[in-house]
Amino acid sequence: MNSDGNTKRVLVIDDDYPLLRLVQIMLKKIECSVVPVLSSVEARKQISANDRFDLIILDLMMPEENGFDFLKWKDGQDESIRLIPVIVVTAKNLNDEERAFLGERTETVVQKGLNYAENLIREVNSVFSSQILSSNCPGRTDKSSPYSTQVLPQIPV
Repeated sequence: MNSDGNTKRVLVIDDDYPLLRLVQIMLKKIECSVVPVLSSVEARKQISANDRFDLIILDLMMPEENGFDFLKWKDGQDESIRLIPVIVVTAKNLNDEERAFLGERTETVVQKGLNYAENLIREVNSVFSSQILSSNCPGRTDKSSPYSTQVLPQIPV
């Protein structure tokens, strides 16, 4: 369990099996319940089956349906799905239009490569810290969190 007393459920979508497995292992170290899927089509099935997720980690470049297409699908869903925070992971060099699209729909973008694991865990902890702060401050509507009222455990990566 995390410091707020709840196990966080994370849906991880990545077509690269070794990276999917790495992310699954890292998230289990911070006591997350992880549902790994190899495509956004599988992810939509998991979400549509009324599975509750606290976070989605989404690879941007995948065959069949890419991360942009998944986010467009998510935009058209009911509020309980639209409000699930998303962290995008990618090796792609994004142009300004792509950055703007992602900026409106995601918490952050983590570049794959050097320090990928460390950066991803930091961003996951940041999202969960924001959720803890939001639940402690029901009137809070902004996504930014300069201060957290709870400290999540430091996990070696």
